[in-house]
Amino acid sequence: MRWLWATHSVHHSPNELNLAAAYRLGWTQRLSAGPVFFAPLVLLGFAPVIVGAALGLNLLYQFWLHAPWMPRLGPLEWVLNTPAHHRLHHASNPEYLDSNFGGVLIVFDRCFGSFRQERADVPPRYGLVEPMSSYNPFVIGSHEWIAIARDALSSRSLGCLIDNILGPPRSGRSLVP
Repeated sequence: MRWLWATHSVHHSPNELNLAAAYRLGWTQRLSAGPVFFAPLVLLGFAPVIVGAALGLNLLYQFWLHAPWMPRLGPLEWVLNTPAHHRLHHASNPEYLDSNFGGVLIVFDRCFGSFRQERADVPPRYGLVEPMSSYNPFVIGSHEWIAIARDALSSRSLGCLIDNILGPPRSGRSLVP
């Protein structure tokens, strides 16, 4: 969903994968309503401190996934998300887009068809489909929000407006008709 991608695209914006990319997080989380996803856990009875601790541990686990020098991990690769899997999640090559979403476990990607294995003939190219050329944090944090606003303002129908805001990321292509 483009509205959520606007915040998360900051994490995918570095043109190089390294440990610093692990904590390159969007600062517009509240605008994209990120916390709403975790509210059901609290409504189900989990203590907010437990939900917060689980999110913190998840973030800690995902730190090492951004280490491009890590080797393959053998049988663990069937169950856990590993650096080899996560490298492809960060790749902007068409062959690797929308793959390996798992934060800790990779089994769901395998079950639902979003799992990709690195191909020897296609090394991952990191960054966004349209690479960022700026190091300005405001530009990096707002570029997708600005694109959404531009496309929303140029929408010619309600359906197009909804798709420009809630549809899939555009990779620079607006849906105007």
